[in-house]
Amino acid sequence: MQASVFYGGTDIRLEELPTPEPGPGEVLFRVRSAGVCGSDLHPYRSTTPMEPHQRGHELAGEVVALGDGVTSLSVGQRVGIEAEHLLGCGDCQFCNQGQYHICPTRGLRHGERQSSHGFSEYDVCVAENCYPLPEHVSYDAAAILDCYACGVHALNRTPVSPTDTVVVLGTGAIGFTLGQLAKTYGAGRVVMVGTRPEPLEVAMKAGAADIVVANSQRDPVEAVMEITDGHGADSVFETVGGSAPTMSQSIDMSRNGGAISVLGLFPEPVTISAAAAMRKELRIEWSNSYSSWQGISEYQTALDILADGKVNADPIITTHYPLSDINAAFEAANDKRSSGAIKVMVHSIG
Repeated sequence: MQASVFYGGTDIRLEELPTPEPGPGEVLFRVRSAGVCGSDLHPYRSTTPMEPHQRGHELAGEVVALGDGVTSLSVGQRVGIEAEHLLGCGDCQFCNQGQYHICPTRGLRHGERQSSHGFSEYDVCVAENCYPLPEHVSYDAAAILDCYACGVHALNRTPVSPTDTVVVLGTGAIGFTLGQLAKTYGAGRVVMVGTRPEPLEVAMKAGAADIVVANSQRDPVEAVMEITDGHGADSVFETVGGSAPTMSQSIDMSRNGGAISVLGLFPEPVTISAAAAMRKELRIEWSNSYSSWQGISEYQTALDILADGKVNADPIITTHYPLSDINAAFEAANDKRSSGAIKVMVHSIG
């Protein structure tokens, strides 16, 4: 089979690898859609060489073979795939509480590191990570269920109400899906802050925002304070990470007693004003991926919301490349200003 192999930085090579075989309790599936995640871009932007590896944890496909003992699925079934790097050990206190996403050995199974390989023709995963898709849910939409599940988890940890003004910082797929979900979860109004006007216009059309602020045109803190009549936002969801000054902005634009949920990944330490956060008595929470909430799979919750038509993934998925053009796909995802992309999708088959 053809598969993308990542050697660090922009060195991505399409290679011929053996098609994997499903072991006991596993499923072999043909990858139909795989999204380029923001977390895929962190190593892409690095100059540090890495051990050759495969990537692609936002994915959906078609079951082509079943390992021994798998009876819950059938060949030909369309499935969304929960990311393999979230597998827990199954025995620790966190796994026993359904919080396998914070398992101390998350991503290890039988001593081997697990990951999804969406940027390839085929992949294998444990059967319990395969979620049957209704016929009306497309492979593309299913591939970003990972993004929606992250939003479900964040909103479970930081609930919203009909009287709330919610601010979403960032116009990537996480920001878009979170904005849509915040409306679905009953937020009174959603303000989305981004750098450029173009994706913000899409956010309005996609139902991910009621009000938008382009920080290239005005100071986002001043804008939010004006929108909230000087009170500040009830909740701020940070989805940018990187080197952006969004943690300080989140504190400054929050109301007294407000909440900040951090979904963005900050590779380096971030300095914040503890005094300002203390004065406002803010609740700052980190939201790491997803697992289950009160015994219910957050991935399944995201799938149910999507299948019920409460959110619309189509406007978010803007750009498509075949697997043979994997380098162009990453270039487009890395430079969205030039490409106009929001979510880049890679397909190994039409």
